Amino acid sequence: MNENKNGRTTMDRSRALRKLIPLFIAVIVVAAAVGIASRTIDHQEVPAESTQQAAVEPQPQEETVDINGVQCTPKKNIKTYLFMGLDSRGEAEAAEEYDGTGQCDTLQLLVLNEDDNTYTRLPINRDTMTDVKSLDTDGTYLATTYMQISLAHATGDGMETSCENTVDAVSGLLYGQPVDGYASLNMDAIEVLNHLVGGVTVTVEDDFSKEDPTLKMGETVTLTDEQAMHYVRGRMNVGDGSNEGRMRRQSQYLSALKAELAEKCQADSAFALDIYDALEPYMVTDLSRNDFIKLAASLVNAEEQEPLEIQGTNGEGKTGFNEFTVDQNSLADTVIQLFYDRVEDQE
Repeated sequence: MNENKNGRTTMDRSRALRKLIPLFIAVIVVAAAVGIASRTIDHQEVPAESTQQAAVEPQPQEETVDINGVQCTPKKNIKTYLFMGLDSRGEAEAAEEYDGTGQCDTLQLLVLNEDDNTYTRLPINRDTMTDVKSLDTDGTYLATTYMQISLAHATGDGMETSCENTVDAVSGLLYGQPVDGYASLNMDAIEVLNHLVGGVTVTVEDDFSKEDPTLKMGETVTLTDEQAMHYVRGRMNVGDGSNEGRMRRQSQYLSALKAELAEKCQADSAFALDIYDALEPYMVTDLSRNDFIKLAASLVNAEEQEPLEIQGTNGEGKTGFNEFTVDQNSLADTVIQLFYDRVEDQE
C-alpha cells in the first residue's frame, strides 16, 4: 500500500475523495444542472462590434477603494468560483466555428469567505448587458462588444477559451473581481444524472400534451431520461407557457434529484465517484480533482448565506432579444456585500 510523506495512504485519500466529492457535486447540481435547461430565449447572433461601453470600470484592489461612492476595504480571504450551465448537447468538445452556439443558460457565482466560514451564491441573469470580448477562431482578441453576458461563451471554442471569456465578462461586470476557478456543464448532464439515480419521481402539475403526451397531468411518474429533459426544459408548449411555471418545475425536479443523489451516496460512498466520472465528459473546468476536494472540504462546515440578486430591468433590445440592464446601485451593493467591508462600519 502506498503512503505519502504525511503518512496518508492511497486508501485514505480515496476515502477522503469519496466523502468530499458529493459536497462538490451538490454545489454543481444546485448551481448549474437545473439551470442548464433554463433557456429563456432562442439562440442569439453575436454582434460584430461594440455599440456601447459598459458603465462599470474595474476597481483597483487598493487598501481603500470607492465603490459607487462608498469607501470600502477589500476582504482578504475570499475565493470565487463560477459555474456555467450551457445550451449545448452531447459531450463537451471544441467548436470548429464560433457561430453563437454554446451560450450560457445559467451563470452562478459561489463566493467563499474563509474568514467567517460562509459561502454565498450569486445567480447572474443570462441576459445581463455588459462588455464581452469577441474572439477570432485562434483565440485572439477582435473587439469588445456590449451584449448579453450569455454570449461570452459563444464567442469561444466551446471549451477552455469560452469558459475563460465568460469568466472575464463576469469579472468585468463585478468591478474586476478575480475568479479563482470555473466549471461548465452541457445540458445532457440532466439525462446523465437522471439515469444515475434510476429516474426522478415527480407529480405532473401541468399540461404536457403538446410537449410530451406521456407526461399526464395529475399523475405521479418516475421520469425516464428523455422525460426529464422535457420536464425541466419545456416551456412554450407546457401549461401556461410561462417561465415561472418552468422554474417551479425545475425547483421540484431539483429537490427530488438532490434527495435521490444524497440517498445513493449515503448507501454507497463510491457512488460519488460514479457521479463525477459520469459528468466529466460533459464538463469543462480548470479545477483538478484535488481542487474539487479542497473546495468541498472548505464547504463541509461552512454556512450557506442567503443567495444575493442583482436587480435590474428587462426589455427588448434592438436585435429583438431580451436585455437585462443592471441597476448600478444594486450591483454596487452586491459587490460590496460579497467582496468588501464598508469603512464606515469599521470606525
